[in-house]
Amino acid sequence: MGYRFTLESANTVANLTFGKIMSCYRDIYSSEKSYYEFMHFLERFPENIYSNRQRQYIKSFDYIREIFSNEKNHVRRYPLENLSHYNDDILQALSELSAIFNRCAVKSLLLPEIRTHNEECNDDFMISKNTLRELLYLHEGNSCLILQPQETPQQTTIFDAFPNFEIALKQADLWPAVLFWSNSKDFAFVPVKDENELLYLYKIVKYERKPIEELRRFAEQKKKPSHYIFQLSDLHFGAENVWVAERRLKALVKKQLDCIEFHDSIDFIITGDAVDSPKRETENNYKNFSEYLEGLCSKKPIRVLGNHDINDHGLAIFHGRQQIADIVGDYPKIEILDEPKAILLLFNSNTNGNLAEGEIGTAQMAEMGNLLDKVENLSDYLLIAVMHHHLLPIPQPDCYSKKWYERIWPNSLLSKLLNSLLDKSLELIDANLFMEWLSERNVKFVLHGHKHIPFMTEHKGVNVISCGSSTGQIKHKEKDKTYMSYNILKISEDAVTVTQFAEEIIGAGVKHIKPEIVILRR
Repeated sequence: MGYRFTLESANTVANLTFGKIMSCYRDIYSSEKSYYEFMHFLERFPENIYSNRQRQYIKSFDYIREIFSNEKNHVRRYPLENLSHYNDDILQALSELSAIFNRCAVKSLLLPEIRTHNEECNDDFMISKNTLRELLYLHEGNSCLILQPQETPQQTTIFDAFPNFEIALKQADLWPAVLFWSNSKDFAFVPVKDENELLYLYKIVKYERKPIEELRRFAEQKKKPSHYIFQLSDLHFGAENVWVAERRLKALVKKQLDCIEFHDSIDFIITGDAVDSPKRETENNYKNFSEYLEGLCSKKPIRVLGNHDINDHGLAIFHGRQQIADIVGDYPKIEILDEPKAILLLFNSNTNGNLAEGEIGTAQMAEMGNLLDKVENLSDYLLIAVMHHHLLPIPQPDCYSKKWYERIWPNSLLSKLLNSLLDKSLELIDANLFMEWLSERNVKFVLHGHKHIPFMTEHKGVNVISCGSSTGQIKHKEKDKTYMSYNILKISEDAVTVTQFAEEIIGAGVKHIKPEIVILRR
């Protein structure tokens, strides 16, 4: 049996497929807009279902539609306020609608390749009606449910309601793929390269006694190694209570690495301010942490300098020690990662400026150009710039504590002026020029820290990724809360996936800040 669904109805389809009747009910009546979107889903249901029992389903569906169309069942409270507003007739109708999806022993979700806004996708076999008809030749009855999107998604989060979808999400760079399951614990994620391979997967479902097990075996044989970049930033060893956050960060890093396949490789990158002030004791603290990371992946972390690494408390007076940083750090330099075909462009963003300002400088841009010109087949490599200072303005999260003057004079002209002066004391002086340089050099990613705020955006073809403080060195508006954050880039043959993580209550568990973003390499 097959069903073609719109991206707007993905959550409804997921809830009905997994028998989440109450969740479906709450979603329908969460707003008036949601209610009418569901009614549109009902209206188009008969033309989107494909089965040799279609007449039987449509007959029972007519009863379901009648229940929802009945005026007395039209709940006019959005959102639902309490349990007394749940209508038994509608719950029963949803149960019968769910039963149509649940008849099949094996269920599957087609996952088309993620496309950018300007990419053509009319030829995508994963969303083609002809593809679905071919699959239904094998499974026109109730042997397998085939859920097919009607269009190519431009982001992955629309499928979040499907249980076990996080398995597919972590491998979004491998889409197109199919997620198969027979129950909540028995599932398989299988990438596909063409229509013939897709058809083969559904033959496995038809003829194998234990299809999910065989599908997993097939997927394992196809796996190719990936490379991970684990970005940490603004550790500030030497600051108050960092030792507590350090222990927690080690546990989070170890748990994250346990999820990575043994044949994959990894690099740790520290985007500045490893220490709070450049002292022997703080550097020794960082060295111990660095050795811990090296023990996990057999490689030393790649570190660029931040303003706190070279200046007491991060503040430079009359350019401070920036000149020393150039001599000691030998910037700029490159790290060539042969396995993922990527090059890290390491910059010192502390070459000029007062207080916490930074600058790349034309000398570094010229020298980096010389280094890149020496690389053979440069166009085959993914270029990733690494620095400390931020390139673009970064909005402050709501959870961050307001400054004293913002609390006294909220939204006042004085507060705005003081914020502007503070932002200026942190900026990268030549940000605009450097952004042009990055764009001209076809640099696809920039990793940085400095503001202690995780953020991600795209500008002039460059994906700018900010890491917050990985030891949670922020002022939270709620006492004892923090914001320990880190980023992970997964580099595969065809794409890069970017995930940002944060833990707000230390020890409570890390969460995704933003959904995973897939950027195609080609």
